Amino acid sequence: MFSGISQRFWINLLGFQLAWWCAILLRQDGLLIMALLLLAHLMLHRQPGQELKAILLCGCTGFAIDLILTRMGLFIFAEGHWPPVWLLCLWFCFSATLRQSLSYFREHPLLASGCGAVAGSLTYLAAARLGAVSFGVSELAMFGMLLVIWMLLFPLLLKLSHSEIREVWGDAN
Repeated sequence: MFSGISQRFWINLLGFQLAWWCAILLRQDGLLIMALLLLAHLMLHRQPGQELKAILLCGCTGFAIDLILTRMGLFIFAEGHWPPVWLLCLWFCFSATLRQSLSYFREHPLLASGCGAVAGSLTYLAAARLGAVSFGVSELAMFGMLLVIWMLLFPLLLKLSHSEIREVWGDAN
């Protein structure tokens, strides 16, 4: 009866927005809510196995980028010299949008690059303004770096989330 409900555009998009706000405002205290949102997404998905593979692959890819930026001193978190667990969970939540509410961009790679560059960068600036992260360089310099990173990263994540799953993980479904 509820199979596939988490794949509906507005439900998926609103679920991610809730996760983003929990991560940025509550940080570690928002982990349980984010985990429950992810669990609900998978339980209400038509292909939970494939979706889990996409979430893990894309989430770990994005988190690896943030890990590199943190270790380079470009991202600074109050939790220490490593990106916090809430950020990993947020990456998993974002990855749960790639095959659902953000899937339109899959067939439009140039639009994905442009929108990814702007929207991806702005979310980090918003997170910084809300105190979730600080930058080791000026805000303008960080924005420029994030523009380039997200211009490449968003189309890559879309590709990984859709067509590369069978090649990377094998076909379990």
